[in-house]
Amino acid sequence: MRPAARRAPARRGAALVETALVLPVLLLFLFAVFEYGRFLLVLHATNNAARDAARYAVVNGNCPPDRVAETKAAILGYATTRMGGTHAQLRDFRVAVYPCDQAGFAESPPRVIPKSLTTGVAADPFNDADTNNPAWNAAVFTERVAVTIRGTYRPAVPTGIDLGWVNLRIFPAAIDINVTAVMGSEG
Repeated sequence: MRPAARRAPARRGAALVETALVLPVLLLFLFAVFEYGRFLLVLHATNNAARDAARYAVVNGNCPPDRVAETKAAILGYATTRMGGTHAQLRDFRVAVYPCDQAGFAESPPRVIPKSLTTGVAADPFNDADTNNPAWNAAVFTERVAVTIRGTYRPAVPTGIDLGWVNLRIFPAAIDINVTAVMGSEG
């Protein structure tokens, strides 16, 4: 006669509890991967838009004086169009086109400094009311023209857990994007 087989203890609901513990962490990492891919898409589109708009600016540097404002608006619109709709994912999205001060390129490391009309006073290329800003096409041959795109990227999905006693953040709450493309003037 065989001895009676011992039955394993009942494990009903164990799989449900294990799933409830593992699933939130798995989803958090999955959403973080999606969010990182979305961030890279926006960053790549911003880099391409700044480069394309800078090229557009230097090609159109010889516009007549009565069409400078119209051409500047076309450059800013071109940069926005080249973003392919991803600019909607950036808060405070702004584009500026301006001539560069050559002294910044002689520094180590080189810096992109907006050219100003007043010596010693920094120009703000994002402020159209600033009278210290020269026209974007004031760069002569061999000087540089820059296009800067700024904005703040905010994740669309939560990528962190904050329970008070534990704060697990995989992705920051906001990332400032500041992309500048510089090209040599053809004017």
